[in-house]
Amino acid sequence: MTTAERVNRIVDLFWRLLTAIVMTAFALMLVIMAIQVVSRYALGIAVSWTDEASRYLFMVEIFLGSVLALRYQEHIKITLLTDIMGPRLRHISACAADVVCILVLLMLLLGSWNMMQRTTGVLASTFRMSFSYMYLLLVISSILMTGLLIGDLYRRLFVKLPSLHGNRSD
Repeated sequence: MTTAERVNRIVDLFWRLLTAIVMTAFALMLVIMAIQVVSRYALGIAVSWTDEASRYLFMVEIFLGSVLALRYQEHIKITLLTDIMGPRLRHISACAADVVCILVLLMLLLGSWNMMQRTTGVLASTFRMSFSYMYLLLVISSILMTGLLIGDLYRRLFVKLPSLHGNRSD
């Protein structure tokens, strides 16, 4: 097995693991919310940890799920303007969109890193878990999405795409 094949297998394993984490978080959240509803309305008992647990699992779904959506190009896009653009202008706008998204993600990364440091000693009410872990989730997702966008931007700028007009380059 070549080094490239090993790297591809590791990367594939990483994406499968991330998908499994997001799906597990979703399934756990459904179970916990069912427990919350049944205990509150059928049994008349409020289970205090269910609200907080479902909130944290929802955050895992949102931020790690966003990474997966970006990887598979599944984010919602409004293409009204880009559909009427020519190929060159569409390419330029895609590069500009990548740059803007990278800048926003870098701001999110810096802000979440700052909040992670500030909330190290602040504990959640029912789990006694530091809030900094929730901000660590933002740091991780920001880094992963920035890496994906930098890869997309690199491919847009430096990988020669086939010309739309035969042998002539755009």
